[in-house]
Amino acid sequence: MDPEQINLSSLGSARAVVMFNYSTDRLLKKDKIRFFYALNGRDGKSGLLKIYSAVHFGIGVLLVPVKFDKDFQEFFGLWNIPFTRIEMLVEG
Repeated sequence: MDPEQINLSSLGSARAVVMFNYSTDRLLKKDKIRFFYALNGRDGKSGLLKIYSAVHFGIGVLLVPVKFDKDFQEFFGLWNIPFTRIEMLVEG
């Protein structure tokens, strides 16, 4: 089906997200720990994932609401972490 022919009203509860695929391989071990604290918070509840309602989908994969796309691009840039991003719709 051509993407231009999709009827958005038939998507129901689909929402726009950005999938970030990133790698921390270039970081020193101490910086990896600091990076993961920034993402998850030291208590596992107060990091960027919670603040921005993002989901850690797997190793090196985040699903971020599209409205926070630029914030996460800047975050990865701050840490000098290479990433790729794909915009998508997810249901649920």
